[in-house]
Amino acid sequence: MSKLSRIRQLVARPEAQEGVAESLNSNDAGFLVDYVPKVSFEPEMYQRDPVRESLTKLGKVTGKRPAGFDFNIKLRGWGVGFMPRETPLLLACGHQVNTLKKISIGAVTVGPFKHGETIIGATSGATGRVVIDTPNGTTTLYYAAISGVIEDNETINGQTSGASALTASVPSNAGYEIRPLSRNAPSLTMASYEDGVRKLLRGCRGSVKFNMKLGQPVAMDFKFMGVEAGVIDAAVLSGVDYGTTVEPVVLGASFSVDGVSLNVGSIDIDVANKLSPRDKIDDPSGILSYMITDRSPAGNMDPEMRSVAEHDFHGKWFNNVKMPFDFSYGTAEGNKFRFYCPTIQYTKVEDADKEGIQIAQAAFDLTGSFSPGDDEYCILCL
Repeated sequence: MSKLSRIRQLVARPEAQEGVAESLNSNDAGFLVDYVPKVSFEPEMYQRDPVRESLTKLGKVTGKRPAGFDFNIKLRGWGVGFMPRETPLLLACGHQVNTLKKISIGAVTVGPFKHGETIIGATSGATGRVVIDTPNGTTTLYYAAISGVIEDNETINGQTSGASALTASVPSNAGYEIRPLSRNAPSLTMASYEDGVRKLLRGCRGSVKFNMKLGQPVAMDFKFMGVEAGVIDAAVLSGVDYGTTVEPVVLGASFSVDGVSLNVGSIDIDVANKLSPRDKIDDPSGILSYMITDRSPAGNMDPEMRSVAEHDFHGKWFNNVKMPFDFSYGTAEGNKFRFYCPTIQYTKVEDADKEGIQIAQAAFDLTGSFSPGDDEYCILCL
């Protein structure tokens, strides 16, 4: 019986024991994959070719059995109080997720509060980690709670910047923060159900690239590596909840670099994880799992060229200037997103043309702090 390419389901579950395949069910599905997901088995094939009285080959034997899994998903929320359905995939791409808090504040003195620094309540003693640089004039401070509960009408003090402000409300939940993680990313058991055939992988971890194009939803290109764990006949899963939220498109968005609003048509940010196999000699497939051993996040964008006085692309590039990057879009609570990078650095600026308009085609690296790190970027699910 012939198979239809578009009758497919992506299924994924975190592994309780790394590299040991989990049993999958409909609760592990629900991902709206935008194009046909592709599993690529890449076993090492050893050629048996001893010298003898003939040139005839004796055939190959299968060695280690790595596998790749590539797919694209549009970023969307699942409503107020819910994490995006894709969160398990992002966690396995070297991220962590934290509950995001917000609190109203008055004037910021000394400031700004710096992204990643610890704040302490002068009365409550509660602590939190600042999310996004917060200068004077900003009336809402986002943070991730560390200990205790910050109170209304108390002074909060930044432990790195020396900034302070008086709170004007009690904290409330604002959504979730997704940020990098250097160690202990969970591994996944993943499967592609393909119109009656199931291809299973275990010990999977991956990388992701975010593509932001004007008038389209933000696309996440995922590339996972794992270990082949069997191909069997299996019906597609029934009773899958795909959600009803429609992914927001990049219209009416806010975008700035170094505090200057730039006109752009497209932006991409590639987490660029390095995926390395964990060889295991007693494993039937020769590999336990794949690990994230490095990352080099970088991006590209196509802003219109500006005067040097407005935004000095080349001067900032030549002088290694580090600048905040801030992009937000979406209008409905529980389906809004904000990409924030405390410091990007231009690595290339090229002259380009878009229908007669001069473009400063810019490549950039995402950088963070020396300590504690894991702060090159964050994604706020609001």
